[in-house]
Amino acid sequence: MATKQSRKVLFPGSWWVPILSIPISFLLWLSVTFLNTAFAQHVGLQVSGYLSETASVLTVVNYALSLFAPFALYYDRTYVSEKSKWTPTLLYLFIFVPLLNVLIATFYLARRHRFVGTP
Repeated sequence: MATKQSRKVLFPGSWWVPILSIPISFLLWLSVTFLNTAFAQHVGLQVSGYLSETASVLTVVNYALSLFAPFALYYDRTYVSEKSKWTPTLLYLFIFVPLLNVLIATFYLARRHRFVGTP
């Protein structure tokens, strides 16, 4: 008589939010960089400098999210495997690699939506 013991997870079901913030922060960085590149000669150096600083802050935020994402993915992985038939592979933990993390996070969240229903 073997029973499956479930692990207690903090904030069950909401660990996908930091994973979702990786593609969102990348898209914000991309749009700010595009605006800076496209309109830098028309808006002046002061506004262009602010846009460059904003892009730099978004880059640092994206790196911080990349370092935190494996922990969030681990806890979300345990939640998903308990709530559905799908057990995500450990290869998703390569989410800490910059730029590759955008693709991995998007693919993971699409698969998660298919099996769990959220996000």
